[in-house]
Amino acid sequence: MFSLQHIIWLAISIIAIVFVSRWLLSKHIPLEKFLNVACVLAAISEMIKIFANIQMVPSADGTAMHMFMEWRHLPFHLCSVQIFLIFYVRFAESKRNRETILAFMYPTCIIGAFFALLLPSIFTNGITPAQAFTHPIGYQFFIYHSMLVILGIYIARSGEVKLTFKHFWSTIALVYAFGFISLYLNSAFAYPIYAGTTLLSVENTPNFFFTFRTPINLALTAQWQWFVYIGILAVLAFVLVGAFFLPFRKKSA
Repeated sequence: MFSLQHIIWLAISIIAIVFVSRWLLSKHIPLEKFLNVACVLAAISEMIKIFANIQMVPSADGTAMHMFMEWRHLPFHLCSVQIFLIFYVRFAESKRNRETILAFMYPTCIIGAFFALLLPSIFTNGITPAQAFTHPIGYQFFIYHSMLVILGIYIARSGEVKLTFKHFWSTIALVYAFGFISLYLNSAFAYPIYAGTTLLSVENTPNFFFTFRTPINLALTAQWQWFVYIGILAVLAFVLVGAFFLPFRKKSA
């Protein structure tokens, strides 16, 4: 994190975000056309991630080999969920539902991708900084998240989505809903160890939406600490999403 390679990628990402965003606005590219590109980039990004992380693992008795991808690579993080939403808003027929999801994507694409670019998980749970420009995951990660920032900006600036402050409430409700669902997913994909019916320990717990562990490896050692952490996440989400919709408050008045 914040290695020379990371800083170079950050600089490239910022330049790309500024240049592409300005170009889209100057050319008045229809949002639908940009969503076509986003669909292609999202699909290619996910295929690269799958083929780069899938591995062949032996069975416990060593008699067979199985293909497996670790659960943390499943598309249940805030940024990877955007893949499904990108395809939905591109092909959805319901204008009301499409507008609601686009309003949700506006702040979450920018916020989620911004923190991902700032704190890239690939350098702690994937490749080394030395592989940043030699491994396909490096390109997949930074290009995909830069595209999400651009998409979030263009949703707000294109003029095609009639954002109002009322969308704040639907957006924060969806953020909280996804966070709540992640509690089920994080438990469902964990590996519990029992002695009879007594739970002894849990191994390999995923951390979708960062609802089980902090993104900065700050250890939570008591349940009350986790409740405080969840409360902080909820307040932080409320404040950040609210800040993105404040410019549209007058439109609702």
